[in-house]
Amino acid sequence: MNKVAFIDMEGVLVPEIWKFLAKRLDISELSITTREVEDYQKLMLYRIAVLEKYQITLPKIQSIIGQLNPIEGAKEFLQALKMKGFEIKIVSDCFHELLEGFLLQLEVPMDTVYCHRLQVDGAGYVNKVLYSRQHGKHEIIEKYPLSLGNSMAIGDAFNDFSMLEAVSHGYLFSPSKEVLGKALPAFNVVNDYQEVIDSINMKIV
Repeated sequence: MNKVAFIDMEGVLVPEIWKFLAKRLDISELSITTREVEDYQKLMLYRIAVLEKYQITLPKIQSIIGQLNPIEGAKEFLQALKMKGFEIKIVSDCFHELLEGFLLQLEVPMDTVYCHRLQVDGAGYVNKVLYSRQHGKHEIIEKYPLSLGNSMAIGDAFNDFSMLEAVSHGYLFSPSKEVLGKALPAFNVVNDYQEVIDSINMKIV
């Protein structure tokens, strides 16, 4: 059976998009992420309200995000996993409309990405999130007939916990103090890509 690596996007392969937006737009309300807030749907309702308050459209968001690059070494990390026989699956609570540029840079096919979509009104303002799952990232993993010894997942925030729990080898990547404080003892805490590779070499055949 193929080895599968389920990987979060923001905070693992690319910088936190909303923090970048908050800085570029000088809107501190947008700097809150799933590293601080556990309820993702409440967080998105809050973000949509902030975008409406400051009249920020999706095209404007996309133009700003276009200035952001993946984390240094992310592409090489994915290539290293592929060389070790892993099938890469991106499991993100971000959105197709915000990730396309990053996926091209990382050479990740869109059909291997599980994320949500944004709905906009006629003026280009985000007014709704179209969720691809309702209960957590583990829903994606449960669709695969995995050999537990060959499955792994990497994430950095509260919304990744269910995904990390669903596999034999869950990696918590450079977590915040808040996230680390609630992490399960079974999670492998790592701070960079090389630590992940080193652990895989020891734990996964």
